[in-house]
Amino acid sequence: MKVLPRSAPLSLEEARCPVCSEILLEPVTMPCGHSVCLHCFQRTVKLTSLCCPLCRLRVSSWARKQSREKSLVNAELWELIRLSHPERCRRRMEQRDGQTVKKTSK
Repeated sequence: MKVLPRSAPLSLEEARCPVCSEILLEPVTMPCGHSVCLHCFQRTVKLTSLCCPLCRLRVSSWARKQSREKSLVNAELWELIRLSHPERCRRRMEQRDGQTVKKTSK
């Protein structure tokens, strides 16, 4: 996913996760340039042996390094998505937080 200059808002299509088809929440942009939600990244890389779920590039070393440095989320892209689609982000985060509460309360 290419990141547009800050002055241009992202279209909904540009802000959509290619794995879950929802708005990107806490996007992770891999070395290959593909961006997916943090949750989708964490879920799919476990299933794909630390490979990009779209192009299959191995991202294991990169992912470990980013995790250690606590820089897995593409902060610039995340901010641009929140500015471009604040209401969708808010609703999606509420859904995610609601699911987390349900899982932990069982």
